[in-house]
Amino acid sequence: MPTPDTITRGAGQARRSAARLILTVAKYAALTLAGIILFRAGAAYALTERGYSAVGGEAVALLLPVLWYLISQTVRDFTKDAKNGYLPDYKEENEP
Repeated sequence: MPTPDTITRGAGQARRSAARLILTVAKYAALTLAGIILFRAGAAYALTERGYSAVGGEAVALLLPVLWYLISQTVRDFTKDAKNGYLPDYKEENEP
């Protein structure tokens, strides 16, 4: 039977994970909005430079949330590996 202390700790963890989820959604919503704004600004500038409407490299700004996620995961994995001494994260079956 769980003690009241266990129930309280569990509830706090749920609150923290809900707050973390809200912050994560807000961060990626802001990145998406920034990508749209950058795309529109880049498209307007490209239109004045080219003289005709087309989509070029400014479309990469729409991928800002995806690029942010991929780069942050790569950096996180690299730092985790560096702290681990670049050793594998698994155990062989024949090792004790």
